[in-house]
Amino acid sequence: MQYGFFDYKYNIEGYAGQDFDNEMRYVYMIFCLVAVPLLAFLLRKVRHEKITVTLRALAVFIFALEVVKLVWESYYDVTTGRGFNYGGILPFDTCSMFTFLLPLAAFSRGRVRESALAWLATIGLAGGLSNILFLQALKWYPFWTFGAMFSMIFHFSMAFVALWIVTSGYLRFRPGHILYAYIPHFLFSVVVIALDYIFDWDYMLYRHAGGVPLMEGVADRLNAAGYPWLTTGLMLLIYLAIAAMFAMLYTWLQPKKPVLRFTPSH
Repeated sequence: MQYGFFDYKYNIEGYAGQDFDNEMRYVYMIFCLVAVPLLAFLLRKVRHEKITVTLRALAVFIFALEVVKLVWESYYDVTTGRGFNYGGILPFDTCSMFTFLLPLAAFSRGRVRESALAWLATIGLAGGLSNILFLQALKWYPFWTFGAMFSMIFHFSMAFVALWIVTSGYLRFRPGHILYAYIPHFLFSVVVIALDYIFDWDYMLYRHAGGVPLMEGVADRLNAAGYPWLTTGLMLLIYLAIAAMFAMLYTWLQPKKPVLRFTPSH
């Protein structure tokens, strides 16, 4: 099978997701499961001013990478006659929130910054880890392509930022951070749910729970019975449970004494 690094998924003849089940996916998974917590641990004593600078640089890089990926895939979608992929390429997925909330965490201040950080360390971590374990991009792109590499870099960054926020004490968790993490998620969801129902999309998995273990089958039955709103409600509760689980875990595990290496206000 011949293909170039920047080849578009539909132009790669003979590829039908083979790399999703081959050894390279597991090499990536094991690498991330070792490297992410190790890096977060080794860099836990970095001064918070430097963490802020790093998050700002990463926020710009991730946003630019997202734009490049959107323009690149859209160019091929349009020029090959498929048209703009409104239902699949727009940055309305759960993980896409990383693109928007990382800049808020890095450049804003006060409760907005705190809420963005709380999301990154909870629901953001869950999104990063789920794609590290089940790299969905490999169902469309071979391992050594831009399409797959984008997803690998993106989700590695999600998981690392989440753990670094916690191990460094950049955000000290308390029970109230459950709501801090969930508020931006809920506000983003209000817009996405409306679009999902108007256009029958499945952004943030609110209509069909595509790819979610157990929930996908439940969603199929609920939709067939005429109760798609129950799928939406269950997914909202699942996201809330994820935020609560991580926030409570961090609150319990973090040192009782405050970290004194400067808590950023900007």
